[in-house]
Amino acid sequence: MNAKFVGRVMALTSAVLAMLLPAVFAVAQQEQFPTRPITLIVPFAPGGATDIVARLVAVHVGEDLGQSFVIDNRAGGAGNIGTHAAARANPDGYTLVLATTTQLINQYLSKSLPYNLFTDLVPIALIADAPEVVAISTKLPATTLSEFVAAARADVNGFNYGSAGLGSVPHLGGEVLARAVNAKMVHIPFRGSADAVKEVAAGNVQFTLATQASVASFVESGLVRVIAIAASHRLSTLPDVPTTAEAGLPGIELSNWFGIMGPRGMSPRLVSLLNAAFNKALALPVVRSALVRQGIEPVMETPEQFAARLQADAKSYQKIIEQIGLTPQ
Repeated sequence: MNAKFVGRVMALTSAVLAMLLPAVFAVAQQEQFPTRPITLIVPFAPGGATDIVARLVAVHVGEDLGQSFVIDNRAGGAGNIGTHAAARANPDGYTLVLATTTQLINQYLSKSLPYNLFTDLVPIALIADAPEVVAISTKLPATTLSEFVAAARADVNGFNYGSAGLGSVPHLGGEVLARAVNAKMVHIPFRGSADAVKEVAAGNVQFTLATQASVASFVESGLVRVIAIAASHRLSTLPDVPTTAEAGLPGIELSNWFGIMGPRGMSPRLVSLLNAAFNKALALPVVRSALVRQGIEPVMETPEQFAARLQADAKSYQKIIEQIGLTPQ
């Protein structure tokens, strides 16, 4: 065989291999996923319901996948700082973010949001849903929602209410509640739900809307009282606490969902793998009971169902934002 021809064949073969090997190596890496710890960004301060859910579920997902989860709390900007970091990450499955209703609401309250929840991130798994509760300081004489409303109306200075920040579910819920009862209520934003509840417990803020998980320890210590559940049904953990409708305020139903999202460009295989891992963890009795004890309802859905929930809630919160007159800042 002609030596020159052989040389050309060998050169061509080397060139083809040089092009194919990176792709083969990338596929091999994906097939072995995960080979190192996965970072789960929690874009809120430690101690709140979001942080609690993330840590509880991530431990069991990590055990199933054979790699640990690193919880990275990046609070600030009502969840925008951490969510933006996740949106800019490599779509290799090693950086995820815990998204909540707050990040969805942010889409309609900011003119210069550095990310788009619908196009820069992909839904992986909706893992939990937590109805909001109306939690008040026990320094107030009220023990029921009607007594609380009467006290709020009688206060010429208005009641202060805390939230996890501008545009959070507690913020919008407080505005909806104030309009429903025709009372002056002043919004006090904090870095997270945990900080807001601490101020309610101290008596510096009269009330907040929050998940049961965020207020549980203060309720047990007698510093905070839950007077209503902002949902269509009572919580099994608070069977004696009425819903807002039962207490005389129909139409006030608010919840905070928790979902896992990843950067745009993640392969469908990785999304499916992670979805299955999270759903498997949520099916564990130890996980389900731990969530339910805190008033959080486990959810096991497909990425497509999570995407549909995003679209449905977007319409609902856009309507609330328009009703209370909030404009993008």
